[in-house]
Amino acid sequence: MKRLTLYLIFISFHFALNAQKLSLSEDVFIGNAEGYGIIGKYNERILFFHIDDDKVKIRGVDANLHKLWDKEVEPERKNQSQIIEVLNGKQDFNVIYQFRRKGHNYLKVHKYDPQVKLLDSATVKDWGKEFTAPTLVMQYSEDKKVALIYEISSDKCKAIAVSLDSLRPIWDTEFELKDWTYRDDFRQVIINNKAEAFFISEEDNRSGGIEKHRFTIKKVSDEGKLTFFDVSMKDIYGIHVKFGFNNQNQQLVGAGLYSSKNFYKAVGYYLVTIPPQYSEGKFSYTPFDDEFVSSIQGKKITDNKGLTDLRVQEIVFKRDGGIIAVVEQVREVARQIGNTISGRLPSRLIDYYYDNVFAISLNTDGTAQWKSIFFKKQTSQDDDARYCSYFLVKTPSALRFIFNDEVDRSTTVSEYVLDGKGQSEHHTIFNTSGQDVSLRFRDAMQVGAGEVIVPSDDRRRLRLIKIQY
Repeated sequence: MKRLTLYLIFISFHFALNAQKLSLSEDVFIGNAEGYGIIGKYNERILFFHIDDDKVKIRGVDANLHKLWDKEVEPERKNQSQIIEVLNGKQDFNVIYQFRRKGHNYLKVHKYDPQVKLLDSATVKDWGKEFTAPTLVMQYSEDKKVALIYEISSDKCKAIAVSLDSLRPIWDTEFELKDWTYRDDFRQVIINNKAEAFFISEEDNRSGGIEKHRFTIKKVSDEGKLTFFDVSMKDIYGIHVKFGFNNQNQQLVGAGLYSSKNFYKAVGYYLVTIPPQYSEGKFSYTPFDDEFVSSIQGKKITDNKGLTDLRVQEIVFKRDGGIIAVVEQVREVARQIGNTISGRLPSRLIDYYYDNVFAISLNTDGTAQWKSIFFKKQTSQDDDARYCSYFLVKTPSALRFIFNDEVDRSTTVSEYVLDGKGQSEHHTIFNTSGQDVSLRFRDAMQVGAGEVIVPSDDRRRLRLIKIQY
């Protein structure tokens, strides 16, 4: 959730480029509220919200981003509240928040229709009487019908799964985390459409412990029963991993990058597949070949030593049960400027480098069908890389990677279009020169099969841009 305030007055402008229609809103003032986001699209109406002073202020706009109405809800009027998430459904949306009353910390959900009429509400959890409110994290299922809200401390996890249809708890559990170093070992939490939760850690991923290297998965069933199982990863060091759940095939899947000697260079990729019975996971790994490394580095390599600065950004599930793993080259460099000798207090800056992206299509056994590389080079400084990276638009026929060619007010917005056979094309969508926009594709949202909303801001003003294919 972005920590910004929006006061929205929309005026749209339209022009067509390369069969896309681009709509831009008028400048929007950015203040000091807690967050903003797009709720969703309902019958050609887009709902947008921002949070200010414990109130959720909602604006409805038409297909051209013209204002229709403004409304607001205050979930808890008598007690101080903290909004956790505003989450859309197909026909409604939910405001999930926590509040304190008489020393107790409560979790509550309000359900609204697209006209912001309250349909239902329920207090789903009492976290107990504590001096401070719990630090809650939320994940939701792919169909957005189940919310998982949890808190992880140094030695314990408290979690609850809530049905967003009935607003009732599905299960509520608490378990210990013995010998689990949260910062070093924790990797990811996933909730599937059946309300099964997976708390994933990576253990003994260190020099001298390679024979014991494994993923430990703590699974909470749809009945709240807790079970544990491991997936051995011996013989490799894990560098980066991303997990996802295939709700069609009922499989937990992880795609990662590995090294055989150190944690600096990735020499290949791996696939972890855990079947529905969750008894024993399948693990396979494949080294990068010289031709692939040569293509990325732009020079002929005959004895490659691997690639640096790689992150698995997302997993796309294919109909045949395989996946497409999307990997991006990301590097952050911290540096100090100024010193006491010059009379300036030293300050710390961070340079961000978001470069090439590649996609690997993997079969269920971990073998590769194809690899495709998308070249880009993005650099920014001390801005949390908000204008870097890409947004992935998923359509039935292709994947579209949209991004800024450069982090600059006057730049070209481009896309790579990837088909199911691994063939890709590069297109220029539009140029931002004279449009006075700074596009944050990492925070975009797809609201239709060929419709994307992208925020633009420079920390003082904000505009919304809609791209239609």
